[in-house]
Amino acid sequence: MTPDRQVDVVAVALMAAGLAFGLAVWPDLPPRLVVHWSGGGPDTALAKPLALFGIFAIGVASVVLVRVLPSSMTNTPGGETASVLFLGLVFAWVQGVVVVWNLGHRFNVGLAVVPVLVLLGLLVMYGRFRRPFGV
Repeated sequence: MTPDRQVDVVAVALMAAGLAFGLAVWPDLPPRLVVHWSGGGPDTALAKPLALFGIFAIGVASVVLVRVLPSSMTNTPGGETASVLFLGLVFAWVQGVVVVWNLGHRFNVGLAVVPVLVLLGLLVMYGRFRRPFGV
């Protein structure tokens, strides 16, 4: 297996771990899960199966699109492989945030975005030093 494909497997495995977490606590989750928040708090809820499997499916589809679409369409700052790993981490994180919130643990969801922004910054910096802008 090529290193790129190994990263794909790791990314999908991370997302699958997030899904497995949701499935493990399935009975404790409400029938509708909050999946989106705005400044005023939770504002979108979906049926539990759609929420859990939907996040996973969108994550896997994102990995496939990064690999299939031309680089000019995906704008992957650290390259395809680094971006695929980023996607795996982010979708696993989002799945965890959604599950934990819907288990009744309340927290500032705005702060839950901070690790994603840090990862994004690292990805952009990696891309910047790997392939300087304008080159």
